[in-house]
Amino acid sequence: MTRICSENDDDDESTNIVNVHDPFFLWGLLEHSDRTLIRAYDTLSEPDRSRLYWSCHYYKRKAVCEYVLNNCQLVRTADEAIRKLSEMTAAVDKDELDLKQISVPFMLPTSPDFIVKELRDGSFVPSKGKPLKFTVVSEDGQTKTCIYKHGDELLQDALCVSVMKEMNSIFEEESIDAEVVLYEVLPVDKTEGLIECVENAHPFLEFKVADENRNSQSTDTLKTFIEQSPSRKENLYRTFLGFVVSGIVLELADRHDDNIMITDEGKILHIDFGCAFGQKTKLERLLGLFMDIPSSPFSEDVFIAIIGRENDNEVITKLWNTMKNRMWSCFNAIRLHKNRFKPIGEDKYKHFYEHLMIDKKDDDARQALDTELEKCYNNRFNAARAFYYKIQQNIVS
Repeated sequence: MTRICSENDDDDESTNIVNVHDPFFLWGLLEHSDRTLIRAYDTLSEPDRSRLYWSCHYYKRKAVCEYVLNNCQLVRTADEAIRKLSEMTAAVDKDELDLKQISVPFMLPTSPDFIVKELRDGSFVPSKGKPLKFTVVSEDGQTKTCIYKHGDELLQDALCVSVMKEMNSIFEEESIDAEVVLYEVLPVDKTEGLIECVENAHPFLEFKVADENRNSQSTDTLKTFIEQSPSRKENLYRTFLGFVVSGIVLELADRHDDNIMITDEGKILHIDFGCAFGQKTKLERLLGLFMDIPSSPFSEDVFIAIIGRENDNEVITKLWNTMKNRMWSCFNAIRLHKNRFKPIGEDKYKHFYEHLMIDKKDDDARQALDTELEKCYNNRFNAARAFYYKIQQNIVS
């Protein structure tokens, strides 16, 4: 095994500060010297060595990367696999796709405990940049669906996911029964990266399309879907709390029925964080002159799916008030642990700090949150956007 650290290295650099499981490790990496990171290598498990490598790879910490590659075979094969996936995704001619060209086994960079023995079902998604979607199979037959993308800056997506992970830790520590459903994102370079998809997740649009075909409202399909399993209703409730609060805290934008998802377990989640921390799409900036732009838009469909019946305004109002109380508990817990989010960087933290309303007294902050929640509930923006895109489609056709 190659070593590039001399025995007389200073002993004042403790290896235990290199915590690759810290959600914000990627953003705190610049605080560590190459020597510190290399010295920490021997204390890490192989999956943690993978986490160290890919964090250093993004910032081009060549000395550390070379050291890991020279000493960890499964990371080396993973690096070769990612390079090949990158070449395939960037290729001009995307008609030929042979995933068998990629050597296995290797540690999946987004989940290094998952040892890939096979890649299959590769296809290019017909969207911007034509990202490569594929399935990886582990040694024990488990599967994950992944997407390799070119042309997008995924660092912000990774940051939003890291903030969500920290939110979940806070909810658990504070015994709050809520969850932000998330997925893994690995920025490999400035404009490319690997995304590990949430399994068995469906865009909210699917429920609406199904109901439109039946000349009905979306409540029917969603309610029926949730009622098919007793655990779905519970999962929808607890993840809906995390869904709304995380959207508000991160000030997510570009929220629509194609990037709001529901899993087979009934869990609801956001995907695609290209617009966050106050960023808006052109359409949102335009419509924002006339109406509020919600960060976590939703309608009564969710309430009806949870209570199991329609047209009961009294029950819906009671449920909404209960939810607002629980969302305040989630929101205030994040406020109390605000300092844990400082690693996201000064500019992002300033925005984060202001959006958590830290300077307000609790009563004022709660009132402000209630106002924000009402913006998300049955907002006019989604209907306006749908009308806008319908006009565009009619013009094109």
